[in-house]
Amino acid sequence: MTGSLFYLAYRIIELFPVRVEMSDPKIAPLLNAAESFERVKYGFSPLPEKADVRLESRPMRQAYDAMLHISSKTSRTIAFRKTDKGYRWIGEQETFRGPNRYKTVDGTFYEEITLTFHIEKVSGHPTNRLNVSYFGEDPRLANLRKLTIKDVQPILREWGY
Repeated sequence: MTGSLFYLAYRIIELFPVRVEMSDPKIAPLLNAAESFERVKYGFSPLPEKADVRLESRPMRQAYDAMLHISSKTSRTIAFRKTDKGYRWIGEQETFRGPNRYKTVDGTFYEEITLTFHIEKVSGHPTNRLNVSYFGEDPRLANLRKLTIKDVQPILREWGY
């Protein structure tokens, strides 16, 4: 019975992202795979050298095999598929927090711009294209139906990104 409980506890712990350093050799193959994405071309910021990093290596979802959660000036998730040679980058999402707050029925939040690009189905976003979202009340963005990187770049610069 004790062995079964230990195994169950171990399996539950595996489900949660584990804190690692950007320099941890365990995530080097993931960071190498992440370099295949031309993030700056699509408006994403470069990967930070120092950050709070969490590794999700045994996700419950089958949409990806590993994910890095990286928090620094922005917050970002990067999804990977395991291959015979290591890992392959399959998608990335980066959220930029703005200076203003807005209220909803769920509470008060900072405005955000989120960029998402996946080459495989990871979330509800279309694949193989940049998806741009804004949450907030800035009239320059809030009333636009389909945002583009050109719509949000001036605001990101304004916010200090």
